[in-house]
Amino acid sequence: MAFQVTWALIAVFSIFIGDVISVDSLNRNPGIVTRINQAGLDFGLEFTVGNLEEDIESVTIPDISGTVNAILFDVNYLVSNIRIAEFEVQTSSLKTVPGVGLELAIRGASFSLNDVSWSSEGGIYSDEGSFDTTIDGLDLDMTLMIRKNEDGHPTMAPEGCSGDVGSIAIDLNSDSWLFGLISGALDDVLTVTLNTQICDIISEQISAYSDDFLTVLNLNVEVDSYTEVDYSLISNPLFEESYMETAHKGEFHPIGQSEWEAPFPVPAIDTTGGLNKMVDIWISDYVINSRYYVLQELGILTYTITEDMLPSTLPYRLNSRWLGRVIPVLRRRYGKMPMELVVNSTSPPTVEFSEDGATITEYADLDAYVVLEDTTRVNVFTIALTGQEQASVGFSYPNITFEVTSMSVDAELKYSEIGHLNMLMLQHVVDTYIESSVMPYLNDIGEQGFPLPHVDGIRYVNPVVSLGKDYILFESDLERDLE
Repeated sequence: MAFQVTWALIAVFSIFIGDVISVDSLNRNPGIVTRINQAGLDFGLEFTVGNLEEDIESVTIPDISGTVNAILFDVNYLVSNIRIAEFEVQTSSLKTVPGVGLELAIRGASFSLNDVSWSSEGGIYSDEGSFDTTIDGLDLDMTLMIRKNEDGHPTMAPEGCSGDVGSIAIDLNSDSWLFGLISGALDDVLTVTLNTQICDIISEQISAYSDDFLTVLNLNVEVDSYTEVDYSLISNPLFEESYMETAHKGEFHPIGQSEWEAPFPVPAIDTTGGLNKMVDIWISDYVINSRYYVLQELGILTYTITEDMLPSTLPYRLNSRWLGRVIPVLRRRYGKMPMELVVNSTSPPTVEFSEDGATITEYADLDAYVVLEDTTRVNVFTIALTGQEQASVGFSYPNITFEVTSMSVDAELKYSEIGHLNMLMLQHVVDTYIESSVMPYLNDIGEQGFPLPHVDGIRYVNPVVSLGKDYILFESDLERDLE
């Protein structure tokens, strides 16, 4: 469809207007905000024009009939098989109209009507044949009204179209004196018909695209086996002089359960920066925190550490004999038995973005188990952990990625089946286990990252990732992906 790529850019790379993002009618800030500036619109226009040229070439214009008053008799004519071919745009532009929408302008376009059938009769005479027509200098202006519907899908409707086909040249494929009587009238009739219908043709293409693609666009994108992120619009797009903006919900929920809502507010995002690249995308820390909330509620945030997960170079092992060096009663009671450490999150982790980086805070219980010969597990102690991690943020197409750069854990004894524990010594052991196994696990998750909105056939180039209070800002130019 002619406007598929353009809308994909518009709907996905755009945000809500204001120095600080405003809220929608439900008193909600957007979780994801994106912006496309004039350079981004120009890039999208390259796809639009190419697709438009292809789409219009498949369009057939309804038959034309009429009567010409000749000197001796009236001549009735019928023109059929009017099919547009070789549609080519000379120059075009796609610009924002502040407070309104987008304005599409086409200048100097040309196209052909090849092998058009004609027939005529006048008095006792009749004839038929075919002709070719070349149209040059087509100019067209149209406003595109972009809105959201009740379920957050984008819609696109054309308004205020005006077109002028310029000059028409008819080339008859065979001589006919009867055709000569109607040729002048046909020139005028074709001009009027095309001036009227060229707007209808393009408007129908846009409306059909909105109905067939935009209103059924998948706005819930699966990120893993448990969660998906909601990209639905929360307000109508608004337009400024040099860019357009929309706002997206940006909330995680379990797959297929869009009614879920995180029980904490969405912070407002300061979007006074940006516009140095074609596309700017702000991601609130709310988005990440809503994912943590869902994973916590689903009971997914649990992790088991076993000895085979420890690096071979690590002098620490995970069995009752080795841990008995710190907790002697373990060695006396169980000898050398394998152990497992099960880390269970006790409340949703939280992430906070700032100019200094990303800070992640986690609360969990660490249950230590001795695995007996019959595979029965005995919970020998439980430690309450409060962890805080510092992370860097990067980009690996098409995902925003995270890497834990430092990690600190405070351990407090919560339960012991084996009596008093020396927490000072145990803290050091816990730190080692966490750093050697949990930290790589977290970085594996961070490497998978968070998927940015993207469009097939387009890739980000020269991306820049920065952080501010409560948000990540992703800025990038775009180019065609020819692979």
